[in-house]
Amino acid sequence: MSYEHEMVGRVLTVERVRELNAKDFFYQILKENPEITKIYPGIEDPILEGSIDHHIHCYPDFVYRSQDMIDCAIDAAKAKMQAIAFKDHYNLSGGEAYLVQQYIDGMVKRGELEQGVTIYGGIGLNFGVRPDVVKVALKYPNMKMLWFPTFNSAGFFRTCGMTGGVHLVDAKQHVLPEVVEVMHMAKEAKVGIGLGHTDFFELLPLSEKAREIGCRCVLDHPLLELNKLTFDEMKQLAANGVYVGTYCQPMIPSIYQPVADPFETVRLIKHVGAECCIVGGDFGQVLHINSIDGLRVFVRACLAFGIDEASLNIALKDNPRKLLYLDDAPDAAAEAHRSADRRQQHVSHS
Repeated sequence: MSYEHEMVGRVLTVERVRELNAKDFFYQILKENPEITKIYPGIEDPILEGSIDHHIHCYPDFVYRSQDMIDCAIDAAKAKMQAIAFKDHYNLSGGEAYLVQQYIDGMVKRGELEQGVTIYGGIGLNFGVRPDVVKVALKYPNMKMLWFPTFNSAGFFRTCGMTGGVHLVDAKQHVLPEVVEVMHMAKEAKVGIGLGHTDFFELLPLSEKAREIGCRCVLDHPLLELNKLTFDEMKQLAANGVYVGTYCQPMIPSIYQPVADPFETVRLIKHVGAECCIVGGDFGQVLHINSIDGLRVFVRACLAFGIDEASLNIALKDNPRKLLYLDDAPDAAAEAHRSADRRQQHVSHS
């Protein structure tokens, strides 16, 4: 009996795992892709310059992280990035971001850094989507992101075969009133929304409501197995104006997800189009690569396997600026609608 087409996770087959684990796979990469011989450390520098990573985990946090916020910010400044944002699953990182900003600005003033980097934070809503909590969080400086529930998400619970968790929609897929209120608050405050570790059952109505309201949202690492989506699902959500989070972790397998297809990321960018994608690192785990180093490897890999510099500039610079309302459009809400319409046109014609 053949098991080649048995599934490993949601989309990966045993056959593909065998291919990725073949003893000559390393040589196949080199032989079948001569472009990789043109890649060198530093080729990513002009792409990282002016880039934005809206999703970084750093200490202090509820678990240890590989770097603290100051160390990561220094790395980002040395890479000449425009901005970074620290994610906390459960709490507010906007105030911490303000303090890190003061530290980085002080280093620049003293001549210890050639240039600075803008530091943002946000709030994770794993304790519930509460408009009263969000209202207070939005008063903090350097607030630029809201993250819907991740490990407490009802959608995540469903994928684990459990019930409960924080719901974003009801049984009829109607977006809950408190979620709608928070979406309006995010739009008014010009703050981006990460849609969390939920499933397509919730994401589809959320994307439709986001388009109706005009708030700006991104799918949190939809290639990671913990909230895996298919390409067609992502394409459908992109048609509603939601950015597809093209995160670095799935391209760089680790102890946390050792069984993964790194080339899925390349296929995703080509499938939905760079204009629909936002690159985010999602690094910071103690058994993984440091955040900015991870971005470097990601960019090199993309260049090696057919994603050009123009596409990476869109996904690492242009779209994150729009997500965080840093674009120079005189009417940010109108520009959000125009961007969503352009993405919808791309998806419908691709």
